[in-house]
Amino acid sequence: MRQDVTLSKVKHPRYSYRVRFPGKDGKTLQKWFTTKTEAGLFAKEREKEIGREGLAFGVMGDDEKAAVAFWRGFVASVPDSPPPALLAILQGYAETWKATRSSVTVAAAVDAYEAAKTAEGLRPRSLQAIRTRCHRFVMDFGSRSISSITTAEISDWILSLPVLIQRGPVKAKPGKGAAPAQVGLLAKRNQRLGLSGLFNYAKTRGWVRENPVVDSARPKPPKTRPEVLRPSDVARLFGALEKIARTKNAPALIPFWAVRFFAGVREQETLRMDWSMIDLAAQEIHLPDTVTKTGHSRTVKIEPALAAFLTPYAKTDGSLVTTSAMARIYHLRKAWRILQDEDAAAIERGEEIRPFPVPMPANAARHSFATFHLLAFRHAGETALQLGHGGSPEMLHRHYKGIASEAEALAFWAIRPAAGPANVVSISGLTEEAATPQTNQKKAR
Repeated sequence: MRQDVTLSKVKHPRYSYRVRFPGKDGKTLQKWFTTKTEAGLFAKEREKEIGREGLAFGVMGDDEKAAVAFWRGFVASVPDSPPPALLAILQGYAETWKATRSSVTVAAAVDAYEAAKTAEGLRPRSLQAIRTRCHRFVMDFGSRSISSITTAEISDWILSLPVLIQRGPVKAKPGKGAAPAQVGLLAKRNQRLGLSGLFNYAKTRGWVRENPVVDSARPKPPKTRPEVLRPSDVARLFGALEKIARTKNAPALIPFWAVRFFAGVREQETLRMDWSMIDLAAQEIHLPDTVTKTGHSRTVKIEPALAAFLTPYAKTDGSLVTTSAMARIYHLRKAWRILQDEDAAAIERGEEIRPFPVPMPANAARHSFATFHLLAFRHAGETALQLGHGGSPEMLHRHYKGIASEAEALAFWAIRPAAGPANVVSISGLTEEAATPQTNQKKAR
């Protein structure tokens, strides 16, 4: 064990001060002085000497000597690529070791993470995403200390995930259940994002020293353009929904889909909407921060197409959507079957058609709105405001420019309910009412 240099005042017939210090053999030595100045100078010299001798194992224990000997040999073996300073390595290890001592298991960390996000007021859909993305990780690493998980382990785990997610109706093989569609790189990227949030939370709790996900593998799904519905398909979809709405006990889904297609409101935002947020007289939808995904309120302009679909169902208050998710999916699929039957009949008559896309592309309503709004009104900033995008309007040009034509945009904004003005679906046969976006285009500028 290392000994220190000590200076003390003593009762001695000839000397007044004594300095005790360790010798090279580990024994304690001492020297006497008549003045404190002399004793202090000697003590400082001995401290310097001990520092130098310490490098030569003068006052070190056997374990310390063996460690330093190993380190010296290791440094000498790699002269072309010297490692970091020994002190930095030891300090880093000490921090990791302390984190390990105070760490928790992965399962406990996930539970605490979910509880914290719930307390923060995260919406149910976001909480469900946390559960979904962290559950598989808990299955494989739940009993491990979260501080013991390495970047290499996370990389290997993410890249080896056999991510299977059901998306839309999938035809089942005879005698078997529906085959799940593999999502692959996109789902793996989302899993990585979920894990990064977990380890960032663990870092704030002192359970890990660094977030190991930061330097882990980064799945890169191929870039794709947003998929939109053709105006004729949108018109046909609303026609089918109107047919269903006229049947007994059918829910009124027209407002739900109209707000999504003709105002670009997100699905979850639409589900949280109330009729009191819709002002048909002022031609505006006021979405408060409790409804929007971003937590920032926004105002959406009601175009004539949207007003035409909302007016027959307008109320002063009450939820815009009153049906369950299962009921909405069931009646949407009924509409799809109507359209598929129409396509089958047309093919049987020998007509060349482009069948209605079943299932519809993901986020087809919002993507269609963004595409046709940007084309018709020629104002990226206005379109971004409608969508509630916080980024640069230039992003809209990168994603939505060149997907459709101006003629298609005019046809889209000319769509009306079948029970009202003529439902315009032909791009070549636009009515005078289809010119509405052109008028608004001048205002937007």
